[in-house]
Amino acid sequence: MSAWVLIIFSIAVAAIVGGVTNHFAIKMLFHPRRPIYIGSWKLPFTPGLIPKRKQDIAESLGEVVAQYLVTSDGLRSVLEKPGMQQQLTQTLTASIDRLATNPKTLMEWMHPDAGEEERAVLIQEWEQKLRMVAQQGIVHLWQSERWSERSLHELLPGLQSEVRSRAADKATQALLNAVGSQLQSFEGQRMLANMLSKVLDRSQGFFGTMAAIFVDEDKLVSRMIPLLAEQLKSSDVRRTVARIVERKLDEWMDKTPAELVQELSGETGTENDKPELWVAERLNDVIPFAHLAQRLADLRPADWVQEYRHVWEPFIPRIVQFGVNKLDQHLDQLIKSIGLEEVVRAQVEKFPIERLEHIILSVSGKEFRAITWLGVLLGGIIGGVQAFILLAVG
Repeated sequence: MSAWVLIIFSIAVAAIVGGVTNHFAIKMLFHPRRPIYIGSWKLPFTPGLIPKRKQDIAESLGEVVAQYLVTSDGLRSVLEKPGMQQQLTQTLTASIDRLATNPKTLMEWMHPDAGEEERAVLIQEWEQKLRMVAQQGIVHLWQSERWSERSLHELLPGLQSEVRSRAADKATQALLNAVGSQLQSFEGQRMLANMLSKVLDRSQGFFGTMAAIFVDEDKLVSRMIPLLAEQLKSSDVRRTVARIVERKLDEWMDKTPAELVQELSGETGTENDKPELWVAERLNDVIPFAHLAQRLADLRPADWVQEYRHVWEPFIPRIVQFGVNKLDQHLDQLIKSIGLEEVVRAQVEKFPIERLEHIILSVSGKEFRAITWLGVLLGGIIGGVQAFILLAVG
């Protein structure tokens, strides 16, 4: 064999061996995915490096991310960046604006797939929940605020004399208007006629006899109603009734809610001396829970957002600032409670090796090919040196 053939052959063989070795070394980072057994003997270097050390890599990545990458100081610096609060304000406002363009009702938001029958059942459930919340709220306030022991003066310190006077005026106006409307109605005329008839029936003597003969009840009622309505609108009557109402309010302010309930109920020991239960039960007569539940189901949040935009929009920057401040105060606790290290570890363990291989090769494919060709080059150099040594020796 000539010297040149030996040199070329040695270089070629060594280059092929070097290139194939590096190529397989790169492949063995990811392959095989699982250990390979021949009988009970496990083939060495199986599985590949990354599949074999996947759990260790996940733990290391979790530790690095939690201790060095995503830290409370790093997040705090992001929150303190100039313009961050303004950006958050714009984002929150844009989200609410999107809500304002959605025509869905509250029922459709919460139960988008509900049919008519299911919707009716849900409204009944809402009615029961509203009733239960109202009753439990009364009982809770009664017990926590000691309504059985504290007078209204203590419970309502802002209800001063001037406020009570204005409330008495408004109550008087509403009361007299209601009485006037009732008198002019058919039921009011019937009531007045019955009262007049009873008065005439009880009258005795000459006056009673003459009244029974000559008085036309219907005509008398028709004449009395305008006079009574006019008197109800007079300032003297309004002032008199307002003073009566105000005196009654002053009396009530010195009483406890429990005493007021006993006075209104006409009992001295309602519901085993638990007036809060009496109030809770009477809520059904005062509050139309069925109507409220229906209105709540038909409520369109978009309408409220648009109608009260002037109310909520100025509060958005304050809400964002409050949220950022609270987040800043509790950021360390939040990071610890999230368990970022464990989250990263779990996600890395679930990440498919195939996807990881594709990402690494797509990013570092040129470098891996360069390593393969470097193996070819080094192998060729080693083969050439070996050939020259063989020729020199012999």
